[in-house]
Formats: sequence, structure tokens, C-alpha cells
Amino acid sequence: MDKIWSGKLHVLFHGPRHWELIKDLWFSSSCPIPYLDEWKRLGVNIVPIVTNYQDPVRSTKCRITVSKGYDTDLASIHRVAWSFIAPWDIARASVIHDVLMEAIRSDLDNLSKKQIRELRKNADNVLLDGMNNAEPDVPAWKIKACYSIVRLLGGVCIRNKSYRERHGW
Repeated sequence: MDKIWSGKLHVLFHGPRHWELIKDLWFSSSCPIPYLDEWKRLGVNIVPIVTNYQDPVRSTKCRITVSKGYDTDLASIHRVAWSFIAPWDIARASVIHDVLMEAIRSDLDNLSKKQIRELRKNADNVLLDGMNNAEPDVPAWKIKACYSIVRLLGGVCIRNKSYRERHGW
């Protein structure tokens, strides 16, 4: 079986809501395939991977890599919610999602509303895929809650800077 994740999340703690990747993090997802060229154009480190050469169309995934040195707040979850959805439960998937959302934000002026909507949904689906493939498993109710919140609030958040961008990381 092919590896889905690069392994555990390796981070260095710098203070409240501030961690730095000390090792590359990658995730292999089938979600970004239709948007591969667009993600590349936006600067995402993403490459196609064929997992079955007898049926390459249906077995192609994309490996999204976040480089060592990336600053993150893990999952942007309000402190009130930490008691039931700890940010480390979904941290790896959230870091990948943050990179995709930042890529969209970096080029808002050149993307149509339709492109923003489609790319955002694609990024949210990558988050969902990452949570569904987490090690250890994330309970289904947490996955559903996180995904629902991201889908509901992501449209508003896309035009705002992320926590890491507001703090100049």
C-alpha cells in the first residue's frame, strides 16, 4: 500500500499558536487532480503520482508538499472549541489546507469568483481527505464538524489574511 502521509508532523514551538515545520510534510490526495495546473500556477508544491500503471487515470493522486521552515498555527480553531476539537487532531490536514488557501489568497485579484469558489472547494476537499486519512483516526463527528465549519466560513475567510499572515510569519 502506498504511503498517504510523509509521517508525523515535526514542528518546533515558538509561542502561542506558532509552530514551525522542522521537516517537510507531504500528503497524497486524489482531490486536486482537476486543478493540478492551477495549483502549480499558484505556487503550490504539487506533483502527480500514478499508483497503478494499468489504470493511470483513476489511480493518479497528487502529492502536496509543505516545506521545512513553514510557520503555522496548526488548525485555526478558536480556543473555546479546543476542548472538543483539539488542533493537533487535524493538524497535518490543516497545514496542507492552509497552504492551499494561502495560494488562493495570493492571487485573488487575478482569479474569477468561479475560480476562487472551485479552488476553495477543492482545498476543503483536500482537508476532508486528509482528516479521513489521519493516523490515528479522527472520529467521524469531528471530521464532519470541522469540514462543515470550513465550508461555512471559508468564503468569508478567503479574503482575510490567515493568522500566520497577520503575525508576519
